[in-house]
Amino acid sequence: MKPEEFARRVVELFEKRQSVFQNKVNVEDWVPQSFNALGKACFLFYVTKLDYAIKSQLLYEGALKLIAVNPKFFLPSTILGLTETELTEYLATYIRPRYINEAVFRYKANSQKLTEQYEGDPQRIFNDSDATKVLKRIWEFRGFGPKTGNLFFRAMVTTFGIMYSNIDKVLPPVDMHDVRIAKLLGYVTNDDMSERNVQRVKELWNKACLDAGVNWLTFDKALWLLGSVGRPETKEDIDRLLLL
Repeated sequence: MKPEEFARRVVELFEKRQSVFQNKVNVEDWVPQSFNALGKACFLFYVTKLDYAIKSQLLYEGALKLIAVNPKFFLPSTILGLTETELTEYLATYIRPRYINEAVFRYKANSQKLTEQYEGDPQRIFNDSDATKVLKRIWEFRGFGPKTGNLFFRAMVTTFGIMYSNIDKVLPPVDMHDVRIAKLLGYVTNDDMSERNVQRVKELWNKACLDAGVNWLTFDKALWLLGSVGRPETKEDIDRLLLL
């Protein structure tokens, strides 16, 4: 199966919600619908930056438990109003990130930057017609690198329906699941998470989506489900999950 054929099939099944793609557990699916636009944007801003070294579903479940206790927790004014001890206790109790001190530092530093440069509203980061400029703004925040930063970009664009003419210039976020799938399908020779190999896989998926004529935002959500929920270990597993 050529990469573009794979991309087309994955998106097709995702849109039909068939096989493993019926699971609605992407980060966008966890955004509280009762929140206003600012609340939704802040929820994504604070949750996605911790989407590393922790199982995503546990992270999102913990975030919902936290806002059940404190609905205004994911707002920069709330974060800045907490002492480091209070913030540590909230995160350790409900979200349980592996690196708690780093998580606390990110929350404090990024809340200050968001307040000073964007009036405390993550939506303002996206006020530009150039998707690549928006991504660079995101990367300026601590903890928002090529994976979490691009994940936040995808989540905001899909949640709010933001349009950019050059969105294909933004490469999809790639994690270990994406790299492993590329290796199982023979698109790359190894599944190590070196910078070079991750970049190779990003470019692979980007080109596959362009050649297939599918939206990489949708493909990326579907690919995450295929890897993290389906957890294929062989090419035959992938074929089964793709109903081939």
